[in-house]
Parts: sequence; structure tokens; C-alpha cells
Amino acid sequence: MLEDGIYNLRFAATHDGEPEDGSGLAVLREGKVLGSDPLGAVFTGTYEFDAVRQLNKIRLRLDVPPDGVLVTGFSAGASGATLDIVGAFAGSAAETTAFIQIAGAPIGVQIRYLGPLPS
Repeated sequence: MLEDGIYNLRFAATHDGEPEDGSGLAVLREGKVLGSDPLGAVFTGTYEFDAVRQLNKIRLRLDVPPDGVLVTGFSAGASGATLDIVGAFAGSAAETTAFIQIAGAPIGVQIRYLGPLPS
């Protein structure tokens, strides 16, 4: 189960046969997620733990800024883009890896707990 707190994210994908990577930060609090990457993509959404299946379930909206490009090579174009991300992954450790698809391209995401939120 994911704890409320601050998480480091590392993204890995392949674009035109070449490895690409990126990073981001996410804040999880009371079932809500807010995060971004250094190039201005912002994601918001929800998370919950399915105790029966032992899965962390996420629903995110990824807003990519105008002319933004993801590690997969997806280009948001002049007006930007909004993409939905829905998935589930196992893991309750301080670090876990998941594989998702964004705009039809696979991305590996490493999630690492950095610490609790300030009081």
C-alpha cells in the first residue's frame, strides 16, 4: 500500500530505438495525487489500495504543455495535450516498479518513497 508522502519518479522508455529517461515528483495525500516533471507536464488524480487483490490502483490525468515531448517521443503539439492514465500495480515497499502505456507506448516507472509530508 502506498503511504501518503513525497515520491521520486523515474521514467524509462524507448524512442526511435534509443533509450530515453526522465524524472518527476509526486505528492500523495488522502487518496489524491499531484505531480510534475521538470519540463512542465503535470498529473493529477487518485489512488487507492485494493486489499483483496493487493494492488495499488491509480487514475491520473496527464497535462502535457504546448510543444512538450514525453520520453516515448509523443509530442503534445502547439496546443498541448491531456492524456488519461489508469492502472494498477503490486508493491508496498519503499521502492517499486510498474509498467504503463501512455498514448500507446510502454513506459517503465520506478516509484521511490522519499518521506512524509510536512505537518
